[in-house]
Amino acid sequence: MTESLASHPRRHFLSRAAAVLAAFGVGFPSVARADRILTGSAADSDHDAWMKPLKGRHRQMFHATAAGDVAMLMANNFLDAYAGEFAAKPGEVNAVIGVHGGALSLGFNDSAWTKYSVGKASSVTDPATKEPALKNIFAAGGRLGIAESQKRGIVFLMCNTALRLRSRGIAAERGETYEAVYEDLKASLLPGMILVPAMVVALNRAQEAGFTYVRV
Repeated sequence: MTESLASHPRRHFLSRAAAVLAAFGVGFPSVARADRILTGSAADSDHDAWMKPLKGRHRQMFHATAAGDVAMLMANNFLDAYAGEFAAKPGEVNAVIGVHGGALSLGFNDSAWTKYSVGKASSVTDPATKEPALKNIFAAGGRLGIAESQKRGIVFLMCNTALRLRSRGIAAERGETYEAVYEDLKASLLPGMILVPAMVVALNRAQEAGFTYVRV
């Protein structure tokens, strides 16, 4: 019997990860090949699929813990300096931004920012209104926008443990169920935002794979 892609969770995950990364110009092996890579040893995990296409000689993780554009600034400067001063070719340099704690706000769309008063909670002021932002002012626009950074191949990760904690806090404040808030926030992630089980584990596994680490 032929097994469909949708019927196999592992292959479905790989297909989605490939589509996300391909959309931002990051190469990804075929689903079949990636499946063989990930089953190579007991230490491999579907949760590491995001790092498989990143084969550059220079690979760095930027750990963002506050809502702002500093992580995007540093990641873009990382790419620029290697290209301009070290003559690095496309694909030789990879940058990843992991959002965690206060930086979690970076990963939500405008609807979530409005509904959950994310700007007020994160102390982010909209420069146009001088009031707490009702939209994600970091999502797009200008050189440091998340969308613009993704187009350069910068990968964005979000900590699911932190998302769960944030969901519990919001649910308690609003008198809603944790499940409803969590599912709503998860559905409100920006395109290309990759959810990982725990940022502390993603950082560990990335460093074991040869990524360097910078906390911003």
